Amino acid sequence: MSLKRYCAALLGAVLLFCACASPQAASDPAPTEQPHGEPSTGKIAFELIGKDGNDMIYDKSHVTPDPSSPLSGKTVYWLGSSVTYGAGSNGQSMAHFMAVKDGVTSVVEAMSGTTLMTGETKPETSYVNRLLSSEKFDKNAGIDAFICQISTNDAKASNLSQTGALTGPDVTDPEAFDLSTTAGAIEFIIRYVHDAWHCPIIFYSGSYFGDEGERSNNDPAGSDYARLVALALDASEKWNKIEGYDVSVLDLYHDEAFNALVSETDYAYLMRDPVHPRKAGYLLWWLPAFEQFLEQKCS
Repeated sequence: MSLKRYCAALLGAVLLFCACASPQAASDPAPTEQPHGEPSTGKIAFELIGKDGNDMIYDKSHVTPDPSSPLSGKTVYWLGSSVTYGAGSNGQSMAHFMAVKDGVTSVVEAMSGTTLMTGETKPETSYVNRLLSSEKFDKNAGIDAFICQISTNDAKASNLSQTGALTGPDVTDPEAFDLSTTAGAIEFIIRYVHDAWHCPIIFYSGSYFGDEGERSNNDPAGSDYARLVALALDASEKWNKIEGYDVSVLDLYHDEAFNALVSETDYAYLMRDPVHPRKAGYLLWWLPAFEQFLEQKCS
């Protein structure tokens, strides 16, 4: 992360805490009165408020808009599962924080527990079927970017046999993609989004988690999820060689500098579990990375 982006993240945190004095709607829970918590121990400086990072002080209603944001006025479509939805943060993810802070129109099609690949169980909930059928996505709209989550659900043990493989370097026919596999779904999404919106296509991963030790997860295991991230990177490499396509991966999983920003104390505070951030995790840790990446893609 650049020094400029790091400073901007710190400034955003300061502005967020200043905003806690703003009036609350009567229906909202009252936020912590004052930030009396211990300071963080990582490279992102903030106060540890309340018992975890879902305190109301981190709520999107307390985010200070940045009218000078380079992303102001952009329209971004988001497709994903629980991480894009915000399952560990009361339904608020970086997509929702970006809408408030940066003035982005974030259209979010996210459903917890769903997969890129179309399985035999509830096939209508797959990424591909929701991409095709969702009323949230206006096929005639002009959008600035399409962001798709690399779902951890595809990396669960029960779904690994359906990972599949990418088609050949010159294959672009949607009929050639096996939608029952994660690889086929990724390629179909690339082709469909390109044809519908002619915009940059961004796949993103979650932050690092391993198979054992600190920041570990059982199902999916970190090594299995890493293979899916590698699959998305390979797909990006293939399709970027085809004229007219702009496909990239925001790979937070392998970004050592990004993952080193958070100490173990902060990690336990910012993350509900190794897959799902809390509000503060999205706002203070993940959002700056998404802002920086989108600024590059949408400039």
